[in-house]
Amino acid sequence: MNQARSTVSVVGAGHVGAAVANALVLLRECDQVVLHDRDLELAEGEAWDIADTVPLLSQMAVTPAAGYADLGDSDVVVVTAGVTLGPGQTRLDLLSANASTIAGIMSELDRVCPGAVVILVTNPVDVLTRIAIETSARPAHLILGCGTVLDGARLRHRLGELLDVERESVHAYVIGEHGDSSFPVWSSATVAAITLEQFDLPEGRSWPEVKRELADMTRRRGRSIHDRKGFTSYGVAAAVARIVRAVTRNEKRIFMVSTVAAPEYGIGPVVLGLPCVIGAAGVDRQLLLTLSAEEQQMLQRSAAILDRAYRSLATGDAATGPG
Repeated sequence: MNQARSTVSVVGAGHVGAAVANALVLLRECDQVVLHDRDLELAEGEAWDIADTVPLLSQMAVTPAAGYADLGDSDVVVVTAGVTLGPGQTRLDLLSANASTIAGIMSELDRVCPGAVVILVTNPVDVLTRIAIETSARPAHLILGCGTVLDGARLRHRLGELLDVERESVHAYVIGEHGDSSFPVWSSATVAAITLEQFDLPEGRSWPEVKRELADMTRRRGRSIHDRKGFTSYGVAAAVARIVRAVTRNEKRIFMVSTVAAPEYGIGPVVLGLPCVIGAAGVDRQLLLTLSAEEQQMLQRSAAILDRAYRSLATGDAATGPG
């Protein structure tokens, strides 16, 4: 992929799609951004507003579109279209409404840009990535979801604050569902090469207590933001832009993206957040985590929840989150 001429298209010009397009421009991740929406006036308004930042940054084209043919030159397509969370809903509650939308989008993308890497953002991202993989004609490695990339960033940021170290030195990751059954992999978490337990905590605090609080914060953060402003956008936009960079620059960087779990995990062909090397071909390869017995059980639980939601589409049952 030629980074100097790279084109990234964003399908869906709502809060998340517009934020992703804006992040791509601000971070200068490509040569052209195409912002697609079936509502052309919305796409135009967002694209033109974002384009007004270009003279203050660097040369880049920001193009609105309502037809899929305009996505034909895409190297990467970011899919954000779909119904968003309502009051009291979980991400899995959106499945039945968004499943047919994603299948339809993938059909159009197969027609106009069959070689592009497709990054799913629409929730529930793990199950919808599975649907995208199974309904698309393109190779599975070209399709991935944004997974738990944002969840992990939230965790590392809070850990860095707690331990008073720069977050880039914190190596702690979240896997599983991008939702209520996600969990940090504490068994392999370190700061540089130092285990967390080697760091002193404020008086009266213990690592078991802190780990529980951080895991809960990671799961609830999106909902807390949504309850206050009605949606989330900036964090996920930055996470997606970072994944896009790994593709357009062939970085071979490791992200916890939504992908089909390797057989070695023993959880079946479920799609959920797991470590993968991301480059110009999308998922270059999947890496295997060594999990504790408790973490393996948590991964199996997360996989079971997602698989049950996926299978509910065939039975017509409403998909719901874990109790």
